[in-house]
Amino acid sequence: MAAYELTDETWALVADLFDPPVRRGPRASVPRRQVVEAILWLARTGAQWRELPERYGSWSAVWSQWRRWRDKGIWDEAMRRLNAAVRVSEGRDAQPSVAIIDAQTTRGRRAGHGFHENGGAGGRTRGTKRSIIVDTLGLPVAARADSARPHDSRVGKLLLDDALPHLPRVELVLADRGYRATAHHVVSNHGVMFEVRGWDERPPEGFRPIKPMWRVEDAFARLGAWRRLSRCFEGSQAGATAWLQVACVGLLAGRLRARVLVPAA
Repeated sequence: MAAYELTDETWALVADLFDPPVRRGPRASVPRRQVVEAILWLARTGAQWRELPERYGSWSAVWSQWRRWRDKGIWDEAMRRLNAAVRVSEGRDAQPSVAIIDAQTTRGRRAGHGFHENGGAGGRTRGTKRSIIVDTLGLPVAARADSARPHDSRVGKLLLDDALPHLPRVELVLADRGYRATAHHVVSNHGVMFEVRGWDERPPEGFRPIKPMWRVEDAFARLGAWRRLSRCFEGSQAGATAWLQVACVGLLAGRLRARVLVPAA
């Protein structure tokens, strides 16, 4: 089964988000599940809209629906639902108690006007800054894209302000030293502990991952398989955020599919 295809079980978890039982207007000409898989196909392959295979219907119809779901925040809600489903399937509580945040700067490639600015190490990268929150299983919980210019702590506050109200069990947020300025904001505004972790000095034996901080780096590496994220091709912060969330949904759907399809021993 391809990475961009949904199992019946996965679709049942999010069907009411993408295809509400009560919806105004004419009946959809293309099944909503087919549209979702078309968008996941684009995220996985990195292809252009006009290269969408005919089996998914008109690319312009898929594009129009993608814009509506982007503006309504549907992908964000789908990510939260699938995160809970994967956690339950792996014997965990549906809601995490620990959240890990980090950011990654990616080059932008777009002709014409866009939101990309210089940022990253030394301000040498013109593109976007992608911030994600994962749980201790490395599963994406929330995601946001901004211009590369703002500091990690600044966009981290915005992401945590959006995400923490939906995560009532979170008692601790972990981050690296780039988020030291975020600690007071999170503690005072959300009543959640904030801990900065990192090596004060390089370990003498060389590189050694910090538990469980390496989970967020692993999540970024897995998201790299979704080729739409190889560069930022979007002209707006909303579009860049939506595609990051689409890739997170695909990653979670794949994790859930693996749990469902692997036969019991």
